[in-house]
Amino acid sequence: MPISITLRFLLRSLLVFLLSAPIIVLLLSVQIVPSVPAGEVLNPEEISRIEQLLLKTAPRSPGIASLQNIQLSAEELNLILRYGLNLMNLSPAWAAQLSIEEEALSAKLSFDLLAESFPLYLNIGSTFVGTNQVLKMHEISVGHIRLPDRLVEIGWEMFRNNLNQSTPALNDLNHLFDNVDSIEIEDSQMNVGLLWDPILISRISDQAQQLFVSPEDRDRIVSYYELINEFVTTISADVRAISLNTLFVPLFAEARERSLNDSDPIAENRALLQALAIYVNDDGLSQLIGNDMAATVQSAKFIEVRLQRRQDLAQHVVSIAAITASAGAEFAELLSTTKEAYDARYRSGFSFSDLTANSVGMTLASYSTMNRQSALEMQKRMTNLQTESDYMPEVGGSRDGISESDFNAIYNDRNSSEYRQRLLEIQSFIDSRPLFQGLK
Repeated sequence: MPISITLRFLLRSLLVFLLSAPIIVLLLSVQIVPSVPAGEVLNPEEISRIEQLLLKTAPRSPGIASLQNIQLSAEELNLILRYGLNLMNLSPAWAAQLSIEEEALSAKLSFDLLAESFPLYLNIGSTFVGTNQVLKMHEISVGHIRLPDRLVEIGWEMFRNNLNQSTPALNDLNHLFDNVDSIEIEDSQMNVGLLWDPILISRISDQAQQLFVSPEDRDRIVSYYELINEFVTTISADVRAISLNTLFVPLFAEARERSLNDSDPIAENRALLQALAIYVNDDGLSQLIGNDMAATVQSAKFIEVRLQRRQDLAQHVVSIAAITASAGAEFAELLSTTKEAYDARYRSGFSFSDLTANSVGMTLASYSTMNRQSALEMQKRMTNLQTESDYMPEVGGSRDGISESDFNAIYNDRNSSEYRQRLLEIQSFIDSRPLFQGLK
């Protein structure tokens, strides 16, 4: 064969290879079977286990720096992972699974590329090993392609280095990694020693909340916060406390007016509840909108807000309402019950009064953000509130301050039929309030 023909043949072959390489890589990367099947919705028993895990890993005094030792089995890690995917509405398109073998943590991730219209999945696998008090990515594969170890090492180092040069949120995340005192993977469980820094944890928590707040919602939150300030400055200086209704009525009246002028009623109600929670709890506005934007807003004059003459009940209602409006009722309920279990173990005891207030907040926020029609109806009803009993059952007769041992003696645990019946009774009391009648 002449040299010119051979050269043309080689060049043509090279060109075909270069053009087809991306297609070959794509075909090797995707598969028709997921490496991890889609996870099922968590049942009540699994939710209860997550509550116990949160309770087990929480420090006894969250406001004090301490060394926390966290022990999690592969089963527990997968339970938390499933809950996280459900919470972020990533399931069933995304599925993940962790396993612990030979002192290494293996992770598998499957993503449904075509939303079940055709079986085509991106399957990613990786292995982490404990090295110098941190988890280090050892290998990674995408479909049938295993990435070279050196490439994985370079990519992991670049990721860690970029954390130091990125946003404050990522920088704080890197500090959290640095606070890991020890990591051991053995006997089918992962043991982590973590230096608990309450200031750092608070910053990360604030930054996590800000991820769920859009620029438009930040403007709305500021607007409602300033409206609260305008209103409370008209209240006489000798007034020590006001009813929650005193703020509910004018704020929802404003939200209704904006909604009738083509604003989104769901977004208005969500921002209203978030701004109200910041004010009632006397928190910093930067918690939701960031330091830069908060610096341009005048701090509101603070007046104690009460419900049934109790400040804590008002705080419970608006706090859980804000969480429900932004992160969903499922997450809010988990926080509510875990908080009461924590109080039963370490603090003032389990409180059905607090639990009732939390349930009121979840119910109020759920109807206020369910859909456009429900949001408008709640604005109308909240504007016409007459008394606190329109939405809040009387809790004066509730048994509170129940220790963990007493709670277990009465209800066995939070999966018992007795406890579930008590929760159903509380929700029935709430549903019978005038504000919520006829909404289901």
